[in-house]
Amino acid sequence: MKNQLLKGTIILTGAGIITRLIGFVYRIFLAEKLGETNLGIYQLVFPVYNICFTLYASGIQTAVSQMISHERKSRHPAIIKSGICLSLITALSLSFLLFRFADWTGASFLGTKETASLLRILSVIFPFCGITSIINGYFYGISDAKIPAVSQIIEQLFRVGFVSGISLLVLSGTLTTEIAVMGLIAGELASNIYNISHLLRSVSFYTIRKSPFHIRRLLQLSLPLSGNKLVISLLGSIESVLIPAMLCRYGYANDDALAIFGILTGIVLPFILFPGTITNSLSVLLLPAISRAAGNEQYHSVRQTTNVAIRYSILLGVLTSSLFLNFGQQIGVLVFHSENSGKLLTALAFLCPFLYVSTTLTSVINGLGKTGVTFLHTILGLCLRIIFLVLITPREGIYGYLLGMTLSQILICVLNGIYLVRKNGIRFQIMNHFVWPMVFSSCILYLAKIASTRCMERFQNPFLSLAFLLPAGLIILIYLWYFKLVSLSDFRKG
Repeated sequence: MKNQLLKGTIILTGAGIITRLIGFVYRIFLAEKLGETNLGIYQLVFPVYNICFTLYASGIQTAVSQMISHERKSRHPAIIKSGICLSLITALSLSFLLFRFADWTGASFLGTKETASLLRILSVIFPFCGITSIINGYFYGISDAKIPAVSQIIEQLFRVGFVSGISLLVLSGTLTTEIAVMGLIAGELASNIYNISHLLRSVSFYTIRKSPFHIRRLLQLSLPLSGNKLVISLLGSIESVLIPAMLCRYGYANDDALAIFGILTGIVLPFILFPGTITNSLSVLLLPAISRAAGNEQYHSVRQTTNVAIRYSILLGVLTSSLFLNFGQQIGVLVFHSENSGKLLTALAFLCPFLYVSTTLTSVINGLGKTGVTFLHTILGLCLRIIFLVLITPREGIYGYLLGMTLSQILICVLNGIYLVRKNGIRFQIMNHFVWPMVFSSCILYLAKIASTRCMERFQNPFLSLAFLLPAGLIILIYLWYFKLVSLSDFRKG
C-alpha cells in the first residue's frame, strides 16, 4: 500500500508543485498590476465560487469516483454521462441565478458592489468546471492520477498566459479585475478540452444506450457529501466576507481593509499552503488506501501507513514553521515586495504543523468511513475562527483573526488525533517527532538568519538575506536522517 501511495503522491505532488509555482509568479504579477485593494476585490469572488462549486461538482465528483471504482467497466460510460448531466443541470441553474442576482450578491452578501461585474463573468465558468470535475472523478476512480494532474497544469498555464498576454499586449502593462476573472474561464476551457479528449480515448460511449442512467444512485451518494461540504463552504464564505468588515470596525478604511484581505488570502495563505501540496496529494490517495485496507480488516497496515503519514506531515510542518518564523519577513520583502506580507507570514508560522497534520488525520478518519467525525471537528474549528473574527478582530485587528485561525487549526488537529488514538490505537511521539525537531530546526535557522543578515549588511545585497538558508537546510536534513526520522525504508515496506 505504501508503494502505491508513494507513486500516486509523487505524481500529484509534482503537478501541485508546478501549478503552485506558476501560481506564485502569477500572484506576484496580479499584486503588482492590480494593486493590493483590487487584489482584495478579486479575492472576494472566490467565496461565491466555492459555494457554487460545492453544489454542482464537489459531491458529484466524489460519487462518480466511488461508483467507478466499484462498478464493472461496461457501466462506466453511463455513470460518467449521468454525472455530467447532473452536474450540468445544477451548474447552468447556478450560472443563471448568479448572473441575474450579481448586483445583490456583490452589494449585500460580499459587501462590495464592485464585485458584481466579476460575478457575472465568473458565472460563465460553472458548466465547464462541472464537466472537468466529473471527468477527473472518473480518472481518480480508475486510479489514474496523471490526467487530473496534467489538467491542473494546463489550466494554470492558460490562465496565466491569457491574463499576462492581455495585460502586456493589449492593455500596455495595466490590468483590470475583469480580465483577471476572464483568465479563470480561459484556463478552465483549456483543461476542459484536454480532459474531454482523453476521456473519449479511454471510454467507449457507443454502448451507453444499453446501460441505465445512474442519476438516482449519484444523488444518494452525492447529496450527503455535498450537504456537509456546503455547510463548511458557507461558514468559510461567511468568514471571508466578514474579514474586511471586521477590519473596518477595528479602524481601517475600506480600501485598506480590502488590501489586507487581498494580501492575506491572495499571497500569504497560498504561500503557507504551498508545502501542503505534499500532504494534500498524500491525502487524496490515502483515503481510498485506508478504506480498502480497513475493508479487508488489515488493521496493522492501516496503523503502519497512518503512523508514517502522520510523522512526515509533522516534520514537514516543523520545517516550514521554523522557516517562516525566522525568514518570513525576508521572504515577504524579496518575493512579494511587501513588508505586510512578511509580517503576516511570520505571524502564521505556527499554523503550519497543525494545518498539514490535520489534513492527513482528516483523510485517515474519512478513509475509515467516519466522515461525520471530521465534519463535526471542522465545523467546531470554523466556528471558533468566526468567534475570534467577530469578537477579537474589531479590538486587536488582523492579528486577532490570525490567532483565531491558529487556535482553530490546533483544535481540529487535537480532536482528530484524540479520536484516532482512542479508536484505532494510533500513537503520536510528540517529543521525538515535534518538539525536538522544532527546537533544533528553529535554532539552526535562527543562526542562519543572523549570519545572512550580517552578510547582507556587509555587501549591501538584499538577496544575501537568505544566503545561509541552504546550508542550514542540509544540517537539518542530516539531523533528521541521523535520528531516523526520515528513511527510504518507510516507503519500501508493505
